[in-house]
Amino acid sequence: MRGQLKNLTEKAYWVYGIADPDFDHAVALVREMIDARDEQYEKEAATARAENPDVADDILDDVAYYRYTDNQYLWQFALWRLQGLIEAIIAHQLINSGAEQKLFGLKAKLEALQSNGYTVTDEEIEELLLWANLRNALSHAPPERFRPGPLMEEDVVEYLAFVKALYFRWKNEKPDSHQA
Repeated sequence: MRGQLKNLTEKAYWVYGIADPDFDHAVALVREMIDARDEQYEKEAATARAENPDVADDILDDVAYYRYTDNQYLWQFALWRLQGLIEAIIAHQLINSGAEQKLFGLKAKLEALQSNGYTVTDEEIEELLLWANLRNALSHAPPERFRPGPLMEEDVVEYLAFVKALYFRWKNEKPDSHQA
């Protein structure tokens, strides 16, 4: 490992810290990649239909399937990124645990959040933990190459809306958020 990467922390790369545009960026980035891949596929499809009109559909079926499965992995990236963002917000902006108190796991972060006066319902905790469990499953036992799993754009968009709503609520509940 390069020396620059050893012991790297947010202190080395954060300038302003995480903010609400970071959440949207994760989804927008994946959408841009998928749109570019779709555009590339359409060009390949047009070429295949022009050069091999009799077998183009057979050729394109496999290409379309593999493009679809690869796109599912991109949505997993978005979930992974969103999960990291909400955990970073909790640990570094809301409860500011610092080096002296490392909080391992989302559940510990949520408990600290509650003990610091932020509102989070039992249902929200359960929902956050379900998403974290999904992210963990996909991270620690990744799906097979051609079987990415059922996570889709709609799921990630739902999670995006959920974590952004929590972010804004918690930001407004932060003790120093009403100061000018």
